[in-house]
Amino acid sequence: MSTATIGCGFVRESIPEPCVAEAGQSMMRREQPSAVVCGSDVGTLDLTAYAGSFKRDGYACLTRVLSTAAVVDLRSAIERVPPSEAVRRKTQVYGIRNLLELVPEIAAISVNPAVWQFVTPILGDNAFATRAILFNKTPDANWALGWHQDNVIAVARHVETPGFSAWGQKAGVWQVQPPAEILSRMLALRIHLDDCGAENGALRVIPGSHCHGWLDDEIAQWKERVAEVTCEAPAGGIVAMCPLTLHASSRAVRPGHRRVIHIEYANEPLPGRLNWKWQITPDALAAGMTSSSERKQRPCTLT
Repeated sequence: MSTATIGCGFVRESIPEPCVAEAGQSMMRREQPSAVVCGSDVGTLDLTAYAGSFKRDGYACLTRVLSTAAVVDLRSAIERVPPSEAVRRKTQVYGIRNLLELVPEIAAISVNPAVWQFVTPILGDNAFATRAILFNKTPDANWALGWHQDNVIAVARHVETPGFSAWGQKAGVWQVQPPAEILSRMLALRIHLDDCGAENGALRVIPGSHCHGWLDDEIAQWKERVAEVTCEAPAGGIVAMCPLTLHASSRAVRPGHRRVIHIEYANEPLPGRLNWKWQITPDALAAGMTSSSERKQRPCTLT
């Protein structure tokens, strides 16, 4: 079984050159990413080129991944989620945590071949889905999010471990900030259930920022020196992103629904006695095993 990585060998220093740069390329040039990244039609996409551009830029936009029928089915599955502490609601639901556990259709889509084909070129055959969240911008929950990096993972239980900090629980699940190296070797796929353009609060990213560890004190410099990219996506499209890529989103100018299923993937065990909360692979899902504890009791072959 093979394992790929997206790590860039990053170091903590002020605004270095891009981790995978062409000769003579500089961050000061504010270039747009290559064509394979933006709006790639999956029917013609070269997956090797996809993996290469993702490693360089820390994101990729993929159109026409899921059919209209599949999108409608996912919308319906989310609407059936009963009220709980995992569901955030104002007039309408605007967020749901623990989707891999609450919604079987989300667990299934996380390893569906149409989606899985964009996981293994980045993470290899040992990949697994480890968390899923719904984000929905609505007229009464129309938020803006400033530039940041995702910084927590979901784990099975609280086990003090060197390098892991900021422990807390959300919707009954332990969350912790891992070393940046772990997040640099993860992948997030954002499955869009609605058309999402610049006026609808689309994700914005700063290419190449995923290779340099935590950037809390350097965000202003990155914003100044590297052109941001707006990741527009149609319903059924996917935006792939490294969790450490600097990203943000604005309030929707024309708020309606902007439903996004955010699924995170990893490909390696956590250190010591720490375990991921969920580990879903195609084989594990078929065998009915989705949590770390179930996988320990009934080991299965990863695909």
